[in-house]
Amino acid sequence: MTREITARQDEILSFLIDTVRERGYAPSIREISAHFNLNSTQGVQRHLEALEKKGFIRRDSKARAIQITPQLLEGQPGQDEVQMIPLLGEVAAGLPITAVENVEDRLPIRSDWLGVNKESFLLRVRGRSMAEAIQPGDLVLVEKHPTAQQGEIVVALIDDEATVKRFWREKERVILRSDNPDFADIVVTESQPLQLLGRVTALIRKYL
Repeated sequence: MTREITARQDEILSFLIDTVRERGYAPSIREISAHFNLNSTQGVQRHLEALEKKGFIRRDSKARAIQITPQLLEGQPGQDEVQMIPLLGEVAAGLPITAVENVEDRLPIRSDWLGVNKESFLLRVRGRSMAEAIQPGDLVLVEKHPTAQQGEIVVALIDDEATVKRFWREKERVILRSDNPDFADIVVTESQPLQLLGRVTALIRKYL
């Protein structure tokens, strides 16, 4: 089974897995379309066909007959099922600062914390623009992803400087919004270079 998967296929597969785990059966194509605000079901069909060819799901002609590959639905992994995830330095929750990309350390993270692609990294947060959700010194777990849904917390690269913000896309611009009202939004127009390095999926906080 190949692990190559596009960003949208990753999102759909994650939605399928979460839905099956929650209620015991897969969503319909219309439910998938509604969840991702898609006007046509044809795009969903193409993504499902691709996921089937890649071995992630199986389908037949019955309604809600999408079946997830069993190993993707296995229970909580044991303590030995971990991956060593690289800690890549600091990132700003405030004004953008240059991200340090040298690997400082590698920390064990349970496999069930990681996305389908299993491509993740850790960053140490500096600044208070995302407080109270994210505090200075927190380690954020970032799943590599070139896209994001509205309101997701992302690590964004602007002119080679990185920042942690909530992602909001509007016509002809992207707004990177702080949770802390003391910090102004960062507005990125189409003429400015913007790259999403990934989505923040978890954090690790030390209290003492």
